[in-house]
Amino acid sequence: MDYQIKNRFALIGGASKGLGKACAFSLAKEGVNVAICARNKETLYKTADEIKSKCDVIVLPIIADLSDVNNIKKNVIKVVQSEFETVDILIVNSGGPKPGTFFDLSEDDWNISYNSILNYVIKLYGYIIPIMKQNKWGRIINITSLSVKEPAEPLVLSNVLRTALVSLSKTISRDLIKHNITINNVCPGAFKTDRAIELMNERSKKTGESVEDIELQAVENLPLGRYQDPSELGALVAFLSSQQACGLTGTTIQIDGGLYKGIF
Repeated sequence: MDYQIKNRFALIGGASKGLGKACAFSLAKEGVNVAICARNKETLYKTADEIKSKCDVIVLPIIADLSDVNNIKKNVIKVVQSEFETVDILIVNSGGPKPGTFFDLSEDDWNISYNSILNYVIKLYGYIIPIMKQNKWGRIINITSLSVKEPAEPLVLSNVLRTALVSLSKTISRDLIKHNITINNVCPGAFKTDRAIELMNERSKKTGESVEDIELQAVENLPLGRYQDPSELGALVAFLSSQQACGLTGTTIQIDGGLYKGIF
């Protein structure tokens, strides 16, 4: 199926590895030019070279820490506008905040996570949405967490701040659709990413179990019977970015292999 997004321009956060990288590849395969952001220069440029070798698109690597809100305009927006002139698709993706219960967390933990999960997105929206309105077309996809639908006890920061992002996006979706801009949230389930490995290590430290045993237990409890591949999420993001998804907005979609037990 032709998604009708060839030659569009996308800005993708956390795109050097994991789910962000999968999003970048899926969009590039559809002919979308991609600006990929990450903090680690080595992995970022390696990913850029991989995409260039497999897809005939422009790939713009940007070394940036999006959680540093003061540098977003200078280091990201200005660079993208100078190279691409516009942004049609925004993929909001960042690493998860520090795991822990409410009583494990300090005030600094809350402040740092607010900036890295919510505040920088507010800034990005402020810069990108006016561009999309001017173009009368846009797609915004937030990679969130299954915790926004089913809070997890050791992920208090994610439960609170990612849910706030979902609420913000739902709130503005009715206005944005008038400008042919859609905004949706994607909730990954069990993907074997660096984040998943971090959580397994954290549990291992607390319980004394080996990481290997924790992983085996996790897979046994997954309805799908396996960890999902990041490319599966990338495919969903490509569809949500498509012209065919023009009426799909304000939604929060889990891609979790049946893990979530709720109805809505």
